[in-house]
Amino acid sequence: MLFPFVKRLYRRGVFLVVALLALAYLFVGNAAVQRVDLLFFDYFLNLRENRVSDEIVVIAIDDASLRKLGQWPWSRRLHGQLLDRLTEMGARAVAFDILFAESETTDPDADKRFAQAIERNGRTVLVVAPSNPGPATPITEVLPLAILAEPAAGVGHVDFEIDRDGLCRSFYLYAGINDAHWPALSLALLQVADAAPLVELEDLVHDQHLNRLGWLRQGRFLIPFDPSPDAVNVLPAHVALSDDEVASAVKDKYVLVGSTATGLGDFMSTPVSLVHQRMPGVELNAHVLSGLLQGTLIREMNQSSYLLLTLLVTAAAALLMFNVSFPTTILIFLGAVVGIPAMAGVVMFLEQLWFAPTATIASLAVGFPLWGIFSHLNARRINRSLNDLMRHQALHNAATDLPNQYALEERLQRLAAEAKRQDPGIAALIIIHIQWSGSAGGIVDRSTTENLQRAIAQRLRSRIRSDDLIAQLNNDDFGILVDSLSDAESAQQIASDLLIALQEPLEFERTQLFLTPRVGLSLWPGDSANGDALLRDANIAMFSARIRQSKSICSYSMQVAKEVEQRSQLEQALISAIKRDEFEVYYQPQIVLGSGRIIGVEALLRWHNPDLGMVFPSTFIPLAEHTGLIREIGSWVLRTACHQVQQWNEQGLGPLRLAVNLSPLEFVDKNLFTEVCDTLEMSRLDPARLELEITESALMQNLDEAKAVMRALKQLGVSLAIDDFGTGYSSLSNLQHFPLDRIKIDQSFTREIHANENVREITLTIINMAKRLKLEVIAEGVESESQVAFLDQCGCDELQGYYFSHPLPAADLDSLLHNPDALPAELLSKQSLGGVR
Repeated sequence: MLFPFVKRLYRRGVFLVVALLALAYLFVGNAAVQRVDLLFFDYFLNLRENRVSDEIVVIAIDDASLRKLGQWPWSRRLHGQLLDRLTEMGARAVAFDILFAESETTDPDADKRFAQAIERNGRTVLVVAPSNPGPATPITEVLPLAILAEPAAGVGHVDFEIDRDGLCRSFYLYAGINDAHWPALSLALLQVADAAPLVELEDLVHDQHLNRLGWLRQGRFLIPFDPSPDAVNVLPAHVALSDDEVASAVKDKYVLVGSTATGLGDFMSTPVSLVHQRMPGVELNAHVLSGLLQGTLIREMNQSSYLLLTLLVTAAAALLMFNVSFPTTILIFLGAVVGIPAMAGVVMFLEQLWFAPTATIASLAVGFPLWGIFSHLNARRINRSLNDLMRHQALHNAATDLPNQYALEERLQRLAAEAKRQDPGIAALIIIHIQWSGSAGGIVDRSTTENLQRAIAQRLRSRIRSDDLIAQLNNDDFGILVDSLSDAESAQQIASDLLIALQEPLEFERTQLFLTPRVGLSLWPGDSANGDALLRDANIAMFSARIRQSKSICSYSMQVAKEVEQRSQLEQALISAIKRDEFEVYYQPQIVLGSGRIIGVEALLRWHNPDLGMVFPSTFIPLAEHTGLIREIGSWVLRTACHQVQQWNEQGLGPLRLAVNLSPLEFVDKNLFTEVCDTLEMSRLDPARLELEITESALMQNLDEAKAVMRALKQLGVSLAIDDFGTGYSSLSNLQHFPLDRIKIDQSFTREIHANENVREITLTIINMAKRLKLEVIAEGVESESQVAFLDQCGCDELQGYYFSHPLPAADLDSLLHNPDALPAELLSKQSLGGVR
């Protein structure tokens, strides 16, 4: 009978609730938790509209008063004159936040004169303060002189509490040696004025935590600070002595006299202090006095009540959280995390009572993951397995299961750490970039590409030692880390073996694939100073091999780094190309099958650099995308081409359609629609004559966003086409979701039409499916009459390629438009004007 009962308690989370209650009990006194509670209090305090009472005036002994009335300490005669002055002005009561514990030696009669002024006023309060001469010395009371204390109407303490973060937020109503009999200075001021403070003074208990060597404090309250910089009405002492017009500001007011001068008196940091500034003690007493007058002092819940309420709230929230199903538990937890502090703030606003919420929140925050352990033991095992799997996936490539760059970086860090303990020999990092687009990239889908990567990884594994690390850095880059080598020649030999292995034909799915590896090599400690430098230098060497299209190993050197630096200089030249008017738009005709009529042109960019000569898009477009200049360049191309085509149309050489490529970065630009509208308006080109070509990759990055952009462009009247179709990961089934007008068959298919039966079938399928979706088809890269015949037979609508014309400058295309009979025979003999399309 007992076991089922215990089991039911276990399932309901009672044991976990008990554990959380114990944890909450420990958190109640935790220093870190108390610091967070202080932050909560400060936040809610700043939300309250606290204002210092206008019944309070501070007479400030400030820097200006010291300059006019003399250096500190002032004669007691001067204090007596100031008090007489306040008496004449009709001050309700006066409190001096100045300690008069020693007799004045320079003027023996001064103390007597000050005492007489105190007696004439009849409502003066003086200060008593604790003194702690040393750690082993008991605390004593520093009292005002007897000659001054006897005529005084009251004596009050100025002992404030400093919290763990160094800020003053609270004070005690009473304090004293062995008996908390001295009221706070502000409370004493109200008592001598026969004013009842709006705060309950009964049932005050000693704060045992702050009981130190006989100094007892009683009745702790939090101060309702006014965050305004000019919260307290302050009058300089020299003004109060000399200016009769300030009498109205003092009459029937509670007056606090104290120092605000720099370096004089006590200053404390508060939650409302400005940065690097502290609040004078006399102004701090003004905030306390205001709280007593207005009844806005905030009571801190006593320890026993606070502990009980913390345990009750923790238990209620935990029981509710642990007895509902997922994901309701999360909602309850989040509600508790937000609701408990909110409840503390509401209670503070309505009842002037502070309940510190962090102990409960921290307990629930710890209990929430424990709930998963106690409630779902089976899920714990699954989660552990999933965590292991996730870590494995985070450090390994999903397709090849090879370690990825993160794993390589971890290995390099361990290698550097081991090198500090012992000599690891020579380490070599070989980075291999695989180029397969020429042989397979255009005809394989994602799954086939992943199988190809696995095959490459298997070949690499077979050529390295079992303890060497091989990592796949991305889809095209592999890194091999080999350590404990005796000399650099060994590293070169290993790299050569890997290069030879990858240059051999790869048997893949009953076909032979020829890969184009580019290999970079860096040595440590010879070439690179540490693991990070080794990875950087190997990448530089590999990048250099790619730039030079090198079929051999590229070892890192200063010369190699210099070449990459020159690549960077090319980027710098690109930045100023538009300003220097170095770009030119070429146009390649698009032909209607059957009639041979030029239906449109595609705008293609060329770069004429005075130092570099003709730079083709294949060189600078990736740089433009990398640097972000592609948006500025694309805008220039769109404006230039629209104006030119409109000019041709106005000359009667059309109507021509203009096709402009959009890079992925341009397509996701939020200003694309506005830019197209402005360009069409300025050029006066009919929107129906503009066709924007978008790559498959740009569409597939974010389908929903792509649809929204394309719908907006279609509503404008612009035509849309898929550029280089078949080279990405999309399928014809995806096309039905986009408002397209045309698809463009990539030139890699066109070129392989007669050499590859699979390509012919794919091309025919693309055309047939496009027709069913009511899409027009244009094929690019047409270079022979046989290709024209095949595409005509398949039902292709339009053609584009060298068979008809190379890309031409505007002037040359203008001549062609005036003499369309030149297509295509005369143009076949022309020299290439560019290597793109």
